[in-house]
Amino acid sequence: MIKEVLKKEDWTLKKEFLQSWEYGEFLKDTGRHLLRYELTNNNEKVQFQGVVTSNALGFKFIYVPRVSFSQEILDEISKFFQEKNFVFWRVERLNSNTTKNFIFSEVRNRQPECTWLLDLEKSENEILSEMHSKTRYNINLAIKKGVVCKQEKNLETYWKLNEMTTERNSIRTHDKTYIEKLLKLDSVYQLTTYFGEDVLSSAIVFKYENKMYYLFGASSNSHRNLMGPYLNQFEIIKLAKQLGCKIYDFWGMAPPAEEGSTDKNSHHNYTWQKSHPLDGVAKFKAGFEGKLECYPKPLEIILNPFKYKIFSLIQKLRKRTIVGHSTKEK
Repeated sequence: MIKEVLKKEDWTLKKEFLQSWEYGEFLKDTGRHLLRYELTNNNEKVQFQGVVTSNALGFKFIYVPRVSFSQEILDEISKFFQEKNFVFWRVERLNSNTTKNFIFSEVRNRQPECTWLLDLEKSENEILSEMHSKTRYNINLAIKKGVVCKQEKNLETYWKLNEMTTERNSIRTHDKTYIEKLLKLDSVYQLTTYFGEDVLSSAIVFKYENKMYYLFGASSNSHRNLMGPYLNQFEIIKLAKQLGCKIYDFWGMAPPAEEGSTDKNSHHNYTWQKSHPLDGVAKFKAGFEGKLECYPKPLEIILNPFKYKIFSLIQKLRKRTIVGHSTKEK
């Protein structure tokens, strides 16, 4: 049996913040059509939330990120969505299970396909000592030069840096209203570095349970030699430890290079795909030490094959642009 969940008190804790009640409410506040469901099967109960999207033809699908379902549950949810006239549903999995009774395609991740996790249960000195020497040097340089980091929520400060960063790196990010609403959440923190009155960098992070997630970062075109982003990250690490977090998720890492490939870059014991859009970010994040975690390819489970072919053709005609961190943050 599958039923819709409408009350916060009926929603249980989830492994990932993308499935949290607070994040779901934020998505609704930004205009997304969000649905929450609970499935009960042989005394097993699972909950999930997803965003519904429709195109001009009225074809609709639902996107469900970061969940762990058995094959049986995937099939039951698929049947349910088929009865609700969805063309397909996209699921980003925490495990490798697939559906048995429906056709599916593996597609590109919407969330980071790989991420970089820092163990915060280590002492601050241990974390510093395990960083690359250049990363540690850059943090100390910023402090020595008088760079300071403040915890404050200031949309205009962040947005000014964001405009510089997106232009410098030729990327596209979420709109200003999205960031404004995000900063209103109690679980969201903004940390910004300054050199005197000049803003150097700013980062937005999300705390959920015992994890801190680095969602967005931006930096100025000036004073780049003062290494503001490095101090920014170290202060986030310190804040996360103070708040009782056990893991800092850098939220996005270039995937590892294939063995024998010449398409690679390396830094601080990690080797990744040089051609990946997160190449520059990979070097920056790897310097802080951590471990790699990658996720299975998402599935698009096809519920109406004819309409799915039409939908796919329309998608191919649209220009796709990566939304995310700067690829040159140094």
